[in-house]
Amino acid sequence: MAKSITNIPTLDNSISFMMGLAYKQFRTLANQVLVTEFDITLEMLGTLRALEQLGELPQQKLAEALLRERSVIKRLVDNCIKRKLIAAHKSDTNKKARYLSITAKGIAVKDAAHKRIQQVTTDYYSPLTAEEQQQLLTLNKKIIQVDMIVGND
Repeated sequence: MAKSITNIPTLDNSISFMMGLAYKQFRTLANQVLVTEFDITLEMLGTLRALEQLGELPQQKLAEALLRERSVIKRLVDNCIKRKLIAAHKSDTNKKARYLSITAKGIAVKDAAHKRIQQVTTDYYSPLTAEEQQQLLTLNKKIIQVDMIVGND
């Protein structure tokens, strides 16, 4: 018999509910560590990772790369700028475009936070074998729609 999580069979048997619950639990654990130790959130870490990987780019392109609404990215970027993790400047050719780049402090925080979040991830997924973790990743990639922009959750 399958393990009951909520004692409500319709929820316990709902893939969407269980995926959402697993995401929320991981996000809570990860953010507790990141906020306490680095004064950043999981979303901010993702933003720093994207900027380091992609290099300097317009804020709109960052939103597109992260599949997030512009308003969500603006808030994330503003919070990173306040912490001096990201630098922003206007384009010489397009005054409306706000170009972003990761700062030296941003790289240092990202690197330290990445190491710490790896441990949180390892601990969280420890009930699964390596094969099950890979299967979970594969299944998620199979159902995620890459052209769907998501808002704030």
